This record gives sequence, structure tokens and C-alpha cells, in this order.
Amino acid sequence: MKKVTPRSIAYIACLVRFSLSSVTSWRSVDGDFDYVQFWRTIVDFFERPPGRDAQRRVDRLLEWWSRKVFGRSHHNDISDAAKASMSVNALAKQRAQRDDAAFDSA
Repeated sequence: MKKVTPRSIAYIACLVRFSLSSVTSWRSVDGDFDYVQFWRTIVDFFERPPGRDAQRRVDRLLEWWSRKVFGRSHHNDISDAAKASMSVNALAKQRAQRDDAAFDSA
């Protein structure tokens, strides 16, 4: 997956709604909440906009979400130096240093 799609947004919205509810098992209808209808409404918002202006807004919104989720460039195009300075790698380095310090003091 390299870009955000209407269906991925709908899927995540359903997961978030379920996670925030007090229900302990998945059902397509949860009390008075219908996940299938919820999913279709979100997908239809993106896939069936009412006109060209609405389509342009939807396209821009999907592009914005793709940039926020995946960044402006592909991970393979990022230099090794940039990858090394990413926060996830900095956290891994800090953890390794703590593990080494704990091992050395034992």
C-alpha cells in the first residue's frame, strides 16, 4: 500500500469506532450502530462525489492523507543518513544503549 484509499479510510474508521465502544466482540450491527452502512457512507463520500468541484476536493483530501501517512517520498528513496535520524531508529538506538549499560553493570 502506497497511498490512502477511500476504503482504507472507511476500514480504519470502523476499527476506531469499534475500539472506542464498550462492545467486546465484532458484529456488523452493534445495538443501533450499523458498521456496514457506516462503511458504505464513508466510501460513497469519496467514490461518488456530486460534481467536478467535489471530486477535486476529494482528490486533494486523499492526497493530503497519503502525504500524512506515507510522507512525500517512498521509503526506498530516503538516504541512509535520513533513515538513521528517524525517530523510530533514534528510539531503537537509545534502547540498545540502555540494554548495553544494564548488561555492563550486571
